[in-house]
Amino acid sequence: MAQNQVTVLCPPNVWTQLTNSDVTEATFQVQTSSIYVRFTDDSTAPTEARGLEYKENEGELQKAMTDLTSLPAAVRIWAKPVGGRRAVVVVDTN
Repeated sequence: MAQNQVTVLCPPNVWTQLTNSDVTEATFQVQTSSIYVRFTDDSTAPTEARGLEYKENEGELQKAMTDLTSLPAAVRIWAKPVGGRRAVVVVDTN
């Protein structure tokens, strides 16, 4: 299901799914703090400690999943705040 400017609250030290279903394209912007971002091909949370780092006010605009990661069949996006803080991310998906 597409999301339209949904605010996602990311608690400290856990991976939070930014997508609520399989997506092919995404827009997101970090509103507070910094986050690590990882991609998966299903709804299983990543196990890695880190990912691509996005700082406050950074994000992606209408990017195809194939442009964001080389992971074949990636359909989910996850965020984990950096440094044990909380983070807020605004998300649009298709």
